[in-house]
Amino acid sequence: MKHNRLFKVSVVEIIIGMIIDVLALSGLVEDPSVLTGIGSGILAIGIVQLLRVIRMEQNPELKKRIETASKDERYAFISMKAKEAAFAIYLLITGVLCMVWMILGYREEGMMAGMSICLLVILYTVLFHILARKY
Repeated sequence: MKHNRLFKVSVVEIIIGMIIDVLALSGLVEDPSVLTGIGSGILAIGIVQLLRVIRMEQNPELKKRIETASKDERYAFISMKAKEAAFAIYLLITGVLCMVWMILGYREEGMMAGMSICLLVILYTVLFHILARKY
């Protein structure tokens, strides 16, 4: 059952989020604000996902509607198009930010933006070749 797997993943996310929050608040890290944000985000995602699974299990009509939608080719196509658009928009925005930061003298920020673009393009290339062999 997919929902049983989703339930387990949600519980793991909640546990990981709680562990990160406890580590951040324990004082082991100099600046706990980033870890607290990450832990709280993972915790919130796990809770929302868990509530969604519980709601689907209690409402068979909703469960059937969601399962049908997840298998629908139209939704898969829309999802693929949204990912393509997000990829292109991210590359454009980050490229502009990289150039602007470099011109304004914010070298570290410009380098990070440029490296982010490189990482995304490398990931895309590697995954494209892996998926091309698979399909």
